[in-house]
Amino acid sequence: MTKEEEQIFLDKVKETILPLAMSMSEEQIKNIILTAEKENPNLPEGFGAMLFEKVIVYKQNLILQGLNK
Repeated sequence: MTKEEEQIFLDKVKETILPLAMSMSEEQIKNIILTAEKENPNLPEGFGAMLFEKVIVYKQNLILQGLNK
């Protein structure tokens, strides 16, 4: 994945997944990602783990930003 493609992907995660993930527990997020991986065997190895990590980091950053206001 090029740097540009990676940035597009990360922007889409922030735009589409993060708003939903904000009201979910880590376990709920993980279960949805695992289900998506099972239903899409063509996803690259480690994709789910990477996506989970990104979502959790973004979520925590937003929570911390809210606390610092």
